Amino acid sequence: MDKIIYKMPEVDFGLIDEIAKGNEKANILFTAVDYGIFDLLSKPKTADQVSEEIKTDPYLTEKFLNVLVALNFIHKIENRYSNTKLAETFLVRGSPFYQGTSFRMRRRGLTDWQRISNALKNGGIKTGAENKSIIDRAFIIGHAEIAIAGAMQRAVDVVSTLPEFKRAKKLLDLGGGHGLYSIAFQQLKPDLEVVLFDLPHVTEIAREYLEQYEMSNKIKIIAGDFTEDDIGNGYDIVFVSDVTISGILKKVYDALNKGGVLIYRRWTINDDRTSPLTSVLFDFMLALMRSEHRVYTLVEYTHLLEAAGFAITQILDISSPQDPTKIIVAKK
Repeated sequence: MDKIIYKMPEVDFGLIDEIAKGNEKANILFTAVDYGIFDLLSKPKTADQVSEEIKTDPYLTEKFLNVLVALNFIHKIENRYSNTKLAETFLVRGSPFYQGTSFRMRRRGLTDWQRISNALKNGGIKTGAENKSIIDRAFIIGHAEIAIAGAMQRAVDVVSTLPEFKRAKKLLDLGGGHGLYSIAFQQLKPDLEVVLFDLPHVTEIAREYLEQYEMSNKIKIIAGDFTEDDIGNGYDIVFVSDVTISGILKKVYDALNKGGVLIYRRWTINDDRTSPLTSVLFDFMLALMRSEHRVYTLVEYTHLLEAAGFAITQILDISSPQDPTKIIVAKK
């Protein structure tokens, strides 16, 4: 075959180029958050003013700000820079939707992604004590920030329309983590008794969120390990989000009142495990970490729940491009 180079390729290189540049863009964003640039640019400033405040090289600072303009995080008008609405909403400390901790959590995960080459040869990334502390403060707060950016609101909006929720008197938020789902459910239905269950060090952070939203006296917290400890009973709803409960489904079933429901919010993966991309990437990361967990298909979830005695009543799709989530409603 002749190596003809004056003709355009039959396919566009754009997708490959975009993926290859992903690390560049991520590190620009993470660095801007580290320096608090978006906090400064709630009011317009020149590059020299920004450089002076964050103690950086003036020439490089201007170039860096221009990159942020190109990425649509900030505006530039007559040599003065200011936040776009996107940055003002998600990147300024003090905003209810601030994402700074989640970025630090994501950057920590970049280290593992950079070890893929060796992991493929060695069967995974080293496990053990190295990974036992992963559910730390940054992890919990980072996931709270991700949830409050839209994922939590989509879920509770759908749950609030369910007849089971409207008539419920007692709800367990199992593995409730930061507690934002518990808070939202209580705000939506003030007469609902809400119980949040999670590990002791996790519930300490949940208490901070309850205090922030003036819910300390309205939501009960139980600290424990749900794989070993009693989770209580008499619940009309057990709500579970992003937590693997395949090993304790009988415990969940027994904790529900007759006719009560498990509402399970979870990422799913298609039957041949090749889409959606977010689920496939997460499934691969779990395998890299040699985790016993994986992302399940809807069929697999259905079989697990039915084997535990549940009847699937609804499967609700609340996916976004970044959040391939289904809500499974399973009745006792």
